[in-house]
Amino acid sequence: MKFLLLVLSCFFTFTLRAETAVYFTPSNACENNIIQLLNNAEQQIDIAVYSITNKNITNAIKDAHKRGIKIRILTDKTQASNKSAKASELYNAGLNIKVHTKHRIEHNKFVVVDGKAVMTGSYNWTSSATLKNSENCLKIWNDDKTVSDYQKRFEYLWEVNSKEKSDLWFELKAIKDMAKKIKK
Repeated sequence: MKFLLLVLSCFFTFTLRAETAVYFTPSNACENNIIQLLNNAEQQIDIAVYSITNKNITNAIKDAHKRGIKIRILTDKTQASNKSAKASELYNAGLNIKVHTKHRIEHNKFVVVDGKAVMTGSYNWTSSATLKNSENCLKIWNDDKTVSDYQKRFEYLWEVNSKEKSDLWFELKAIKDMAKKIKK
C-alpha cells in the first residue's frame, strides 16, 4: 500500500509540473502556436498586445469569437492607428477591444487562454515578426501561479484602461479613415 501511494504521489507530482515551450522567429512557430491556443480555447481569451497586423492570428481571434468564446483585447493606440493594424477590424467585428488610455505605451505581448495557458515573449503579432524579425515566444501551461500572475496583470490593465475612451478613439479613427477616403 505504501508503495502504491508513493507511485501515485510521484505520478501526480510529475503530471502537475509546469511545462514550457519556446519558439523563435523568423519562422511560423510563434504564429502557429498562438493560433493553436486560440483555436483550442473553450471559454475565455485575454490578449494584451502591442501590435496586431497578422491576418492569420486575426482570423483565429474572429473564429474564436464566432464560437462564443469571451474575448478581451488591449492594444497600443499608436500601433492600432497604423494602416496595417487589425484593431479596428476586430472592433468592427464586435470584439471587446480597448486601446490603452492609462500608460504611454501598451507594450505587453501576451495571451491568457481559459486561465490555463499563457503565450508571451517579444513576438509582436505581425507578419514581419513571423517572417522577418528575430523574436521569441514562450508558452506556459500547468503552472497555476504564473498563469494567475498574467491573468491578474491583464485584469489590472483592463480595469485601468477606459472603455469609453477606447470607444471614442475607435469612432474618431473611423471618421479620420473616412475623411482620407473622401480626399482620394
